[in-house]
Amino acid sequence: MQHERSAAAELAGPKCEVERITIRDGEKGPINVLAYCTRVETKRRQGGPREEVLLVMRSVDGNQAWYFLASNNAPVDEDLLVRVASHRHRIEELFATGKGDAGLDHYEVRSWVGWHHHMTLSMLAVWFLVLEHRRLEKKLQR
Repeated sequence: MQHERSAAAELAGPKCEVERITIRDGEKGPINVLAYCTRVETKRRQGGPREEVLLVMRSVDGNQAWYFLASNNAPVDEDLLVRVASHRHRIEELFATGKGDAGLDHYEVRSWVGWHHHMTLSMLAVWFLVLEHRRLEKKLQR
């Protein structure tokens, strides 16, 4: 069916080269995605169009797709872009930890300076919690 073609193939036309890339090892084996990277021009409200890199990632089973835009300032390998984009879930988990355990969302400040102080201390607390968690895991594995 036409609507089931991958988004990467639709964007690239007939010359599309979709790569199968392993993101990381999961609990049930390696986690793979199909990825396609191409340069696109994006429109801006002010100024002319800007060239950026469009990364399209799709799960191997085709159930999920993710789209990312990256700056085109420096040449970047497609594998690196996929690895960086795949860390999105871990970053969201860390923000949830910060909200739950380090008070990232409990601020009542009246200035930008106070807000920045609170956020900085909360993020330092999250960093400390992550380091302690890693240290304890290593200790338990011995």
